[in-house]
Amino acid sequence: MKKLITTLALCLAAFVANAQVFLDYATIEDIVKNEREYFDEIVSIYKSDDPMIRLDDIALVYYGQAFLPQYNPSNDENEKALKKFHDAGNHLEAYNTAKKIMEYNPVSLNALFNLLIASKELGKSQEEFQSYATKYQGILNMITQYAKGNTADSPFRVIAPDDQNYVMFHELEIEKELSRELDTETLCNIIVVEPSNKFQFRRVYFDLSLFLKHTN
Repeated sequence: MKKLITTLALCLAAFVANAQVFLDYATIEDIVKNEREYFDEIVSIYKSDDPMIRLDDIALVYYGQAFLPQYNPSNDENEKALKKFHDAGNHLEAYNTAKKIMEYNPVSLNALFNLLIASKELGKSQEEFQSYATKYQGILNMITQYAKGNTADSPFRVIAPDDQNYVMFHELEIEKELSRELDTETLCNIIVVEPSNKFQFRRVYFDLSLFLKHTN
């Protein structure tokens, strides 16, 4: 696993160059609902793995997913099935199910991570693996570029609860979680961890507001 993550970390150097970083949910929602042609164009650029894509564009695609009708992170049947296939080590079914998810949710970290594993196990091309790696690492990098994640004023923002684990264990290389609790006032999950070389704090803050507002 560590070798796989090391490979992913080398995939995305061009994604952060000259980014003009912004993150405003109201603006993103307005673009998704009122400038759909533009949003769809950015999604197409993201899907094509354009090396010149901006950090803001990845953010628009990722957080924009939460304002689409199909956004359903807590009750997606394909996501549920994917977890079962992953736990059973059924790479073929995991691959097929993850591909289905990508058709309507191209920023699903669950799907992308399983496609990385399954594509290797099933002998898919290096080009296909690289495409999943670019998207996966690009999203993780984007999430951690927007915030420090060590306070409620600067939390990492995610659109699905599972995304917290990918950020912590793969991007921040945290090895041990000690506890977690939800702050109902800030809608942040506060996770106590053992610090790592890439995150030298004992608490990680994740903004789950988009997910919680949707489920409520």
